[in-house]
Amino acid sequence: MSVSDIVRAGRLSSDVNILKAEFKAGHRVRERIFLTEFIPSGSTGAELGVFTGLFSASIARQKQISCVTFVDPWWKAYGDYYPDWGPYTNFGRVSTRKAYQLAKRRISSANLPNRFVEVASSYDWLTDQRDESLDWVYLDTTHTYEGTKRELGLLDRKLKETGLILGDDWHADRNHRHHGVFLAVNEFARRSDFEFVLCGPHCQWILRRSLKDPSRLPLLWEDKIYSIGR
Repeated sequence: MSVSDIVRAGRLSSDVNILKAEFKAGHRVRERIFLTEFIPSGSTGAELGVFTGLFSASIARQKQISCVTFVDPWWKAYGDYYPDWGPYTNFGRVSTRKAYQLAKRRISSANLPNRFVEVASSYDWLTDQRDESLDWVYLDTTHTYEGTKRELGLLDRKLKETGLILGDDWHADRNHRHHGVFLAVNEFARRSDFEFVLCGPHCQWILRRSLKDPSRLPLLWEDKIYSIGR
Protein backbone atom coordinates (compact mmCIF):
# COMPACT_ATOMS: atom_id res chain seq x y z
CA MET A 1 0.00 0.00 0.00
CA SER A 2 1.26 3.47 -0.87
CA VAL A 3 1.34 5.87 2.06
CA SER A 4 -0.09 8.52 -0.27
CA ASP A 5 -3.21 6.39 -0.78
CA ILE A 6 -3.90 6.39 2.96
CA VAL A 7 -3.20 10.11 3.24
CA ARG A 8 -5.45 10.80 0.25
CA ALA A 9 -8.32 9.06 2.05
CA GLY A 10 -8.47 12.03 4.42
CA ARG A 11 -8.31 10.21 7.73
CA LEU A 12 -5.62 8.05 9.33
CA SER A 13 -6.79 5.30 11.66
CA SER A 14 -5.63 5.28 15.26
CA ASP A 15 -6.22 1.52 15.43
CA VAL A 16 -3.00 -0.45 15.11
CA ASN A 17 -4.65 -3.43 13.42
CA ILE A 18 -6.25 -1.29 10.72
CA LEU A 19 -2.96 0.52 10.20
CA LYS A 20 -1.14 -2.77 9.73
CA ALA A 21 -3.84 -4.06 7.39
CA GLU A 22 -3.75 -0.96 5.21
CA PHE A 23 0.01 -0.67 5.05
CA LYS A 24 0.62 -4.37 4.36
CA ALA A 25 -2.09 -5.04 1.76
CA GLY A 26 -2.40 -3.34 -1.63
CA HIS A 27 -5.71 -1.54 -2.19
CA ARG A 28 -4.78 0.09 -5.54
CA VAL A 29 -6.52 3.40 -4.86
CA ARG A 30 -4.43 5.44 -7.29
CA GLU A 31 -4.75 2.75 -9.94
CA ARG A 32 -8.54 2.73 -9.68
CA ILE A 33 -9.24 6.46 -9.56
CA PHE A 34 -9.50 6.70 -13.37
CA LEU A 35 -12.88 4.95 -13.14
CA THR A 36 -14.46 8.03 -11.60
CA GLU A 37 -14.08 9.78 -14.97
CA PHE A 38 -16.81 7.51 -16.31
CA ILE A 39 -19.35 8.48 -13.64
CA PRO A 40 -21.94 10.80 -15.24
CA SER A 41 -22.61 14.31 -13.98
CA GLY A 42 -25.66 14.72 -11.79
CA SER A 43 -25.85 10.97 -11.21
CA THR A 44 -27.09 8.73 -8.42
CA GLY A 45 -25.08 5.63 -7.62
CA ALA A 46 -23.54 3.35 -5.03
CA GLU A 47 -20.36 1.64 -3.99
CA LEU A 48 -21.06 -1.90 -2.83
CA GLY A 49 -18.18 -3.08 -0.66
CA VAL A 50 -16.49 -0.40 1.45
CA PHE A 51 -14.25 -1.99 4.15
CA THR A 52 -12.30 0.95 5.65
CA GLY A 53 -13.28 3.42 2.92
CA LEU A 54 -9.92 4.01 1.25
CA PHE A 55 -11.42 4.06 -2.25
CA SER A 56 -14.79 5.30 -0.98
CA ALA A 57 -13.18 8.58 0.03
CA SER A 58 -12.11 9.19 -3.57
CA ILE A 59 -15.60 8.46 -4.87
CA ALA A 60 -17.20 10.69 -2.24
CA ARG A 61 -15.09 13.66 -3.39
CA GLN A 62 -16.36 13.50 -6.99
CA LYS A 63 -18.42 16.67 -7.32
CA GLN A 64 -20.27 15.42 -10.40
CA ILE A 65 -22.06 12.84 -8.25
CA SER A 66 -25.39 14.14 -6.93
CA CYS A 67 -26.04 11.23 -4.57
CA VAL A 68 -24.04 8.15 -3.60
CA THR A 69 -24.61 5.44 -1.01
CA PHE A 70 -21.77 3.38 0.42
CA VAL A 71 -22.97 -0.10 1.34
CA ASP A 72 -21.19 -2.80 3.33
CA PRO A 73 -22.45 -5.47 5.77
CA TRP A 74 -19.57 -4.99 8.24
CA TRP A 75 -20.57 -6.75 11.51
CA LYS A 76 -23.84 -8.06 10.07
CA ALA A 77 -21.84 -10.44 7.92
CA TYR A 78 -18.73 -11.10 9.98
CA GLY A 79 -19.46 -10.35 13.62
CA ASP A 80 -17.02 -8.32 15.69
CA TYR A 81 -13.95 -9.13 13.60
CA TYR A 82 -13.24 -9.90 9.96
CA PRO A 83 -12.11 -13.42 9.04
CA ASP A 84 -8.44 -14.17 8.59
CA TRP A 85 -7.86 -12.90 5.06
CA GLY A 86 -4.13 -12.62 5.60
CA PRO A 87 -2.55 -9.15 5.65
CA TYR A 88 -5.77 -7.60 4.28
CA THR A 89 -7.44 -7.98 7.71
CA ASN A 90 -4.19 -8.26 9.70
CA PHE A 91 -4.94 -11.96 10.01
CA GLY A 92 -8.43 -11.53 11.45
CA ARG A 93 -7.61 -8.76 13.93
CA VAL A 94 -9.49 -5.88 12.24
CA SER A 95 -12.67 -4.85 14.04
CA THR A 96 -15.69 -4.53 11.76
CA ARG A 97 -17.15 -1.65 13.76
CA LYS A 98 -13.86 0.26 13.76
CA ALA A 99 -13.62 -0.28 9.99
CA TYR A 100 -17.14 1.15 9.66
CA GLN A 101 -16.39 4.17 11.84
CA LEU A 102 -13.23 4.93 9.87
CA ALA A 103 -15.07 4.59 6.54
CA LYS A 104 -17.75 7.03 7.70
CA ARG A 105 -15.13 9.58 8.73
CA ARG A 106 -13.33 9.26 5.41
CA ILE A 107 -16.53 9.63 3.39
CA SER A 108 -17.71 12.62 5.43
CA SER A 109 -14.35 14.35 4.90
CA ALA A 110 -15.50 15.10 1.34
CA ASN A 111 -17.85 17.72 2.83
CA LEU A 112 -20.38 17.19 0.04
CA PRO A 113 -24.12 16.56 0.41
CA ASN A 114 -25.94 13.27 -0.16
CA ARG A 115 -23.12 10.95 0.85
CA PHE A 116 -24.77 8.10 2.77
CA VAL A 117 -23.41 5.01 4.52
CA GLU A 118 -25.59 1.95 5.06
CA VAL A 119 -24.87 -1.29 6.92
CA ALA A 120 -26.45 -3.98 4.73
CA SER A 121 -25.62 -6.80 2.38
CA SER A 122 -25.42 -5.83 -1.28
CA TYR A 123 -28.33 -8.18 -2.04
CA ASP A 124 -30.65 -6.68 0.57
CA TRP A 125 -29.77 -3.11 -0.33
CA LEU A 126 -30.26 -3.65 -4.06
CA THR A 127 -33.55 -5.46 -3.50
CA ASP A 128 -34.84 -2.44 -1.58
CA GLN A 129 -34.04 0.04 -4.38
CA ARG A 130 -36.62 1.06 -6.95
CA ASP A 131 -36.21 -0.44 -10.41
CA GLU A 132 -34.32 1.82 -12.81
CA SER A 133 -33.31 4.18 -9.99
CA LEU A 134 -29.51 4.01 -10.27
CA ASP A 135 -27.17 5.58 -12.82
CA TRP A 136 -24.16 3.51 -11.78
CA VAL A 137 -22.84 1.05 -9.22
CA TYR A 138 -19.28 0.08 -8.30
CA LEU A 139 -18.98 -3.57 -7.23
CA ASP A 140 -16.23 -4.64 -4.84
CA THR A 141 -17.97 -7.16 -2.63
CA THR A 142 -17.93 -10.95 -2.43
CA HIS A 143 -15.25 -11.54 -5.08
CA THR A 144 -17.02 -14.84 -5.87
CA TYR A 145 -18.80 -16.22 -8.92
CA GLU A 146 -22.11 -16.87 -7.18
CA GLY A 147 -22.16 -13.57 -5.29
CA THR A 148 -21.28 -11.49 -8.34
CA LYS A 149 -23.81 -13.34 -10.49
CA ARG A 150 -26.55 -12.61 -7.96
CA GLU A 151 -25.62 -8.91 -7.77
CA LEU A 152 -25.54 -8.52 -11.54
CA GLY A 153 -28.98 -10.09 -11.81
CA LEU A 154 -30.35 -7.50 -9.39
CA LEU A 155 -28.55 -4.64 -11.10
CA ASP A 156 -30.15 -5.55 -14.42
CA ARG A 157 -33.42 -4.24 -12.93
CA LYS A 158 -32.12 -1.46 -10.70
CA LEU A 159 -30.05 0.43 -13.28
CA LYS A 160 -31.47 2.96 -15.69
CA GLU A 161 -31.35 2.34 -19.43
CA THR A 162 -28.06 4.23 -19.66
CA GLY A 163 -26.73 2.81 -16.40
CA LEU A 164 -23.17 1.66 -15.82
CA ILE A 165 -21.81 -1.23 -13.77
CA LEU A 166 -18.22 -0.68 -12.68
CA GLY A 167 -16.21 -3.18 -10.70
CA ASP A 168 -12.99 -4.53 -9.25
CA ASP A 169 -11.18 -7.91 -9.34
CA TRP A 170 -11.12 -8.66 -13.05
CA HIS A 171 -8.72 -11.61 -13.00
CA ALA A 172 -8.47 -13.70 -16.15
CA ASP A 173 -6.05 -16.14 -14.48
CA ARG A 174 -8.05 -19.29 -13.71
CA ASN A 175 -5.87 -19.93 -10.68
CA HIS A 176 -6.56 -16.57 -9.06
CA ARG A 177 -8.81 -16.71 -6.01
CA HIS A 178 -11.07 -14.00 -7.47
CA HIS A 179 -11.39 -15.53 -10.94
CA GLY A 180 -15.09 -16.10 -10.21
CA VAL A 181 -15.75 -12.39 -10.75
CA PHE A 182 -14.28 -12.64 -14.25
CA LEU A 183 -16.48 -15.65 -15.02
CA ALA A 184 -19.68 -14.09 -13.67
CA VAL A 185 -19.19 -10.79 -15.50
CA ASN A 186 -18.41 -12.52 -18.81
CA GLU A 187 -21.42 -14.75 -18.45
CA PHE A 188 -23.68 -11.80 -17.65
CA ALA A 189 -22.42 -9.87 -20.70
CA ARG A 190 -23.22 -12.84 -22.96
CA ARG A 191 -26.72 -13.41 -21.59
CA SER A 192 -27.91 -9.84 -21.03
CA ASP A 193 -28.14 -6.62 -23.04
CA PHE A 194 -24.97 -5.30 -21.42
CA GLU A 195 -21.64 -4.88 -23.19
CA PHE A 196 -18.09 -4.08 -22.13
CA VAL A 197 -16.80 -0.55 -22.07
CA LEU A 198 -13.55 -1.54 -20.42
CA CYS A 199 -11.98 -4.59 -18.82
CA GLY A 200 -8.57 -5.42 -17.48
CA PRO A 201 -6.62 -2.27 -16.53
CA HIS A 202 -5.68 -2.60 -12.87
CA CYS A 203 -8.29 -5.38 -12.57
CA GLN A 204 -11.15 -2.94 -13.28
CA TRP A 205 -14.15 -3.42 -15.59
CA ILE A 206 -17.17 -1.49 -16.83
CA LEU A 207 -20.40 -2.66 -18.44
CA ARG A 208 -23.15 -0.60 -20.06
CA ARG A 209 -26.37 -1.54 -21.78
CA SER A 210 -26.07 -2.12 -25.52
CA LEU A 211 -27.93 0.67 -27.28
CA LYS A 212 -29.58 -0.27 -30.57
CA ASP A 213 -29.09 3.25 -31.97
CA PRO A 214 -25.37 4.11 -31.73
CA SER A 215 -26.12 7.80 -32.35
CA ARG A 216 -27.70 7.98 -28.90
CA LEU A 217 -24.43 7.06 -27.24
CA PRO A 218 -22.93 10.08 -25.43
CA LEU A 219 -19.77 11.28 -27.13
CA LEU A 220 -18.04 11.63 -23.78
CA TRP A 221 -18.16 7.85 -23.37
CA GLU A 222 -16.73 7.30 -26.83
CA ASP A 223 -13.89 9.71 -26.09
CA LYS A 224 -13.06 8.01 -22.81
CA ILE A 225 -13.16 4.56 -24.35
CA TYR A 226 -10.86 5.66 -27.14
CA SER A 227 -8.40 7.43 -24.90
CA ILE A 228 -8.00 4.41 -22.61
CA GLY A 229 -8.03 1.84 -25.38
CA ARG A 230 -5.44 3.35 -27.69
